[in-house]
Amino acid sequence: MRAVADLRMNKMLFFFFDIEKRIGLKKLSSADLGTSGTSNQTHIGLYNDVLQFLGDSVVTTAMLVYGDYCQMLDCYFDRIENPDGTYRSPKIRIGKKDEDSVASKIREFALTDASADWYLVWAGLENKDLVFWLINSKSNDFSVIKDLVGSKTHIITDEDKAYASLKNIMVNKINLSSVNIQKEIEIISQIGVQSKKYKPFDLEKAKRNMALVGKRGEEFVNKYLEQQKNLHQIESFEWMNKSRETGLPYDFILNEKQYIDVKSTMFDFSQNIVFSNQEVGFVNQQKSEFDYSVYRVFDITEANANLKICTRCMPYMEQLNKNVQMFNEAIIQSKTRLLGLNVAVSPTDCFGNIQETIRL
Repeated sequence: MRAVADLRMNKMLFFFFDIEKRIGLKKLSSADLGTSGTSNQTHIGLYNDVLQFLGDSVVTTAMLVYGDYCQMLDCYFDRIENPDGTYRSPKIRIGKKDEDSVASKIREFALTDASADWYLVWAGLENKDLVFWLINSKSNDFSVIKDLVGSKTHIITDEDKAYASLKNIMVNKINLSSVNIQKEIEIISQIGVQSKKYKPFDLEKAKRNMALVGKRGEEFVNKYLEQQKNLHQIESFEWMNKSRETGLPYDFILNEKQYIDVKSTMFDFSQNIVFSNQEVGFVNQQKSEFDYSVYRVFDITEANANLKICTRCMPYMEQLNKNVQMFNEAIIQSKTRLLGLNVAVSPTDCFGNIQETIRL
C-alpha cells in the first residue's frame, strides 16, 4: 500500500515547495521590465527575505511559468555587498546577450502587452531550484493574487492566512504547466546521465517514481492476462518478476512462445520508451518461432491505467539492432568499444501494429 500511496501522491505533483516557507510577490516596475525610457537597469529586483538559502552570487537554473508556458532557464542571481560585508538588494540579472534567462524572458513577455500591469511571484522549490510565476493583470491567473496586490506586505509567510491557499495554487500551477519538463526528467532518469539542466534531486526522485510505476504497470498487465486466461483467450502466461526483480530483458512469457516487455509511464502513450542495448540485442537473438511484443501501460493512476499492445515490434527492433551493430563496428576501428547504450523510442512512430486502447 505504501508504494500505491506514493504513486498517487506523485501522479501530478512532482515539484513541491518551498523550503523556507516564504513567497515573494511584486508588481514589476518599468525599470524591472526594461520599458523605462530613463533607466538602463539590467536586472529585476527581488526582496531580501525570500530565497535566503541562495549564495550571494549564483548562476543556477530556475523554472519560469507564464500562462501555459513553463521552461527551465538560466538564472543569474546576486546581491549587493555593503561596506560592512553584509549583503542587500537581491536581484536576477539579464545575463548573457542573445541567450534566454529568467529575467530576459520576463521582459520579452512583458513587451507583448504594454498596457497591462505585470506581477512576479517567486519561491524556492524542494530541490532548491527557484520558481518564478509571471502574471499579467488581464489574465485568469491574476484572480489568484488580486486580493494580495494592495497589501503593504509582499512577502507571504506560513504565518499569513493567505499562505496555504497561495502555496497550493502555485504547486498545482507549477505541476500542471511543467508536464513536458517532467516527461524529459523521466527519460533522463532512466539513462543514467548527468544533466546540467536538472538537479540530481529531481533525477533520483524520477528514478524512484519509475520503479514504482514499472512495478504497478506489471501488476496491471498481470491482472489483465489473468482475465484473458479465464476467458480462454490465452492458454498460459508467466510473470517473471512476480516475487522479485529478475533483471531479464522481458517481463512475461505468453503461451510459452511470446516475450512481453511491459513499458510503463504516468504520461501519455507517445512518451518515449527507453530500451537498453541488452534489450535490443535479446530481441534479435530469438528464434523465428518466438515473438516479441511491447505492452505499453500509460496514464497510470492508483486505480487505473491504459494499455496499448504493440505486436509488430520485431522489424523495428531488428533494424535498430543493425544500426547499433554498425555503430559499434565503426568505433572499434578507433580502438573504442561500446559498453552500454540506451535509446529512446517513439512508440507512435516506430511500432507497426498498435492495438486499440484497453482500459485497465
